[in-house]
Amino acid sequence: MTIPPPYYNSDPHSFGFSTARSRWPKILHTAIDDTTREISIREDIDAKTEGAQIVQEIIQLVEEIQANSCLTPFSSLFIPGLKSYNETLSKIGEVTWLTGPWLFCECYLYRRLDTIFKTKSKWLEFDVFDRLKRETFKSSALGIYELAIRYKQLNSQIQEKKDNELDLESLQLLFEEFVDVSLWGNATDLSLLANASLDDIKSVQGKEARANSSKNILCNDLPQAWNRLHSLPLAKRRVDFVLDNAGFELFTDLMLSLLLLDTKIVDKVVLHCKCRPWMVSDTMIKDYHNLINDLKDSSIFDEHRFEIDFLISKLESYRNQGKIELQDSEFWTVDLDYWNLSPSETKYGGADLYKYFQNSCLVIVKGDLNYRKLTGDRRWPRDTPFTTAIDALASSKIHILALRTCKADVCAGLPPGKDEELSQYWKSLGNEYGELWCSSGKWAVISYSDGEK
Repeated sequence: MTIPPPYYNSDPHSFGFSTARSRWPKILHTAIDDTTREISIREDIDAKTEGAQIVQEIIQLVEEIQANSCLTPFSSLFIPGLKSYNETLSKIGEVTWLTGPWLFCECYLYRRLDTIFKTKSKWLEFDVFDRLKRETFKSSALGIYELAIRYKQLNSQIQEKKDNELDLESLQLLFEEFVDVSLWGNATDLSLLANASLDDIKSVQGKEARANSSKNILCNDLPQAWNRLHSLPLAKRRVDFVLDNAGFELFTDLMLSLLLLDTKIVDKVVLHCKCRPWMVSDTMIKDYHNLINDLKDSSIFDEHRFEIDFLISKLESYRNQGKIELQDSEFWTVDLDYWNLSPSETKYGGADLYKYFQNSCLVIVKGDLNYRKLTGDRRWPRDTPFTTAIDALASSKIHILALRTCKADVCAGLPPGKDEELSQYWKSLGNEYGELWCSSGKWAVISYSDGEK
C-alpha cells in the first residue's frame, strides 16, 4: 500500500486546524502565567531577569504562531536532540505554523518552549507544566481512593489464593479490567471492581459490566496480547510501558503494573518516561516521584490512608527489588516517528530502544501522541490494518499493544464501514465535520502487533 501523506494544520477537516489556532496559544499563555508566578517567588535577581526574558520569548512564540511564520532551525545545538528537527526541516523545506505537518509542528513547539528554558542557567530544571500536572492529580482524589480501596481488597484475595493458584480465566479477566482502567483513566467504568471479589469477575453482572465498558472500544486485540503474556516462562515476562500522561493516568498504569506483578503474570515492569517537559502532561521520571510524595501527603489525600499507604509500600517494595524500573530516552522527544525504532537509527536512541525491546514480552504504548507516532500520523483509511499503519514496526519482532483513546485524526484497524457510520453520527449531532468524531475522546482502540509480519 502507498504510504499516505501526514495530517496538516491547514486542513479544517483535521483536528490540527483548531489545535494550531486555538489550543497552542492557550497552552503558551498558561505557560506565561506559570512562569510569571514562579518569578514572583524567586529571590535571585539573575533568576528574575532570566525569567523576564523567558516570558518575552514565549510571547514572541505566540506571535509567530498567530502570524503563521516559518519554523526556523535550532541554533542551540548543545541541547540533545535538536539536530533531528533541523535535519527534518532541511528535508521538507519551508514549514509554517498554520499550514505545516501537524505532528512535526507540535513536537517542534514543545522543543522550542523547552529550549527557551534550557538556555537560561537559572531555569534549567524548571518544569513549566508541573503545577498543571500536580493540580490535576490532586483533583482526581475520588478515583484514587476508589482504586486504592479496590487494590487492597484484591491484593488480599490474591494472597489468600497463593497456595491454590488463580485460574487462567480469572487472571485474564483481571488483566482485561485493569487494562480498561488504564485505557480510559477518569472515564473508566469501575462497576466491575465495585465488589472487588475474584469470584464475581466471572458472574453474569461482571460480564455485563465488561460489555458496557467495551462498547466504545472500536477494535480490541487484547486477547492476542494476553496469549502472548502467558506463553513465556515467568523469567522472560518483562512488560514495558511507553507512558503518556502523568497524574491520574500514570496512577492507573501503576495499578495495572501492580496487578501484573502481584499475580505473577509478569516478572518485571519498565516505565519509559520523557526526559523533558512534554505535551503539557507527559510523564517524566520526577513526575513518578512527585506522585508518590503527593500520595504520602495526608494534607492532600486525607482519607483511606491505610489503603493508600499499603499501595505506596507495594510500589516502593517493587522498586527496591528492581521489579519496577524507570527509564527515559531522548528518542521520545525528537520529531522522529516510531518507525525509527530500528537498528539504523543510531543518533537519537532509536537503535538502543529497538535492541532493548527485543527482550520485552510486551510493549504497552499508551495514549494519543504515542499512537500518532506509531502510525506516522498519516491519513490512513481508518479500516487499514494496524500492522500496515505501523509500517516496519510490524516486522520488528517488537510485540506492541497500543492503548489509545481517540483524540486526534489518525486511526487504523476499524471494521469496514465503521468510520463512515461514526462520521455520519457525529455530523448528526450538529458537528460541521463528521470525521472529527475521532478527536472527541469518546471512542478508543486496543491494537496489537506481534512484530512478525
